[in-house]
Amino acid sequence: MFTELRKSVNYIIYERTTSPFWGSFIFSWLICNWKIVCTIFVVSEDRFTTTKTDFISQHLVDWKPLILYPFISTAILIVLFPLISNGAYWMTLIYSEWRLNKKNSVEKKQLLSLEASIALREVNRQLQENYRQTIEAKEADNSLLRLEIQELEKRLSEPAQVLISKISENENKSKFDIWGEEFEKFKTTEKYREFDQLLIDLASNEIIQYYATNYEGLAYFSGIDLIEKVNQRYALTEKGKYFSNLYNQNKY
Repeated sequence: MFTELRKSVNYIIYERTTSPFWGSFIFSWLICNWKIVCTIFVVSEDRFTTTKTDFISQHLVDWKPLILYPFISTAILIVLFPLISNGAYWMTLIYSEWRLNKKNSVEKKQLLSLEASIALREVNRQLQENYRQTIEAKEADNSLLRLEIQELEKRLSEPAQVLISKISENENKSKFDIWGEEFEKFKTTEKYREFDQLLIDLASNEIIQYYATNYEGLAYFSGIDLIEKVNQRYALTEKGKYFSNLYNQNKY
């Protein structure tokens, strides 16, 4: 029984001391009635002609400081102070945002130094040049592919009997004999005069977009299996090397 009573008293005391209302009320009551507190705990009873209790009841007891003023003070502490605190926090957030906006505005208007401006312009120029070269290389590849497709379509459009007769004729010949005959026919074409420039382009080891040989010529030489594409360049096939030897023999 006493244990339950002690727990109940402890709970009531804990609730009163931790509650915002009762904590504020007790604090306000002590401030408003400080004379009573001092009389009880500080002033010696020898200084009174009566007891402390009689002196307090006769001179210090008043309903306003005992009840009214503590309630008003408690209401101010509970309601007004949080509003002031939240208002101050809100003003702090507004000021922080204003300061950040001003900082960003100043940084945006700040001019670059001459060296930084030149470096930025050079980087931009390099990016534009790389982009241009990439686009030109892709366009060159597309043009060559279209020409190669046209050349293959032209060759595939030959009648089947012509292809069969060519195959039967070539069965009894070595590839060098066949290539020799093809070279003799090649000498009579207009592209024969461009073969010299093609050999120069291949020897220079430049990428395709810097070849002096035009795209149509490259497509023709690729179509008759004289050159093959290796990355962004062309190289002679085995047949192309054979044609190159015969071309040099005829030239010199």
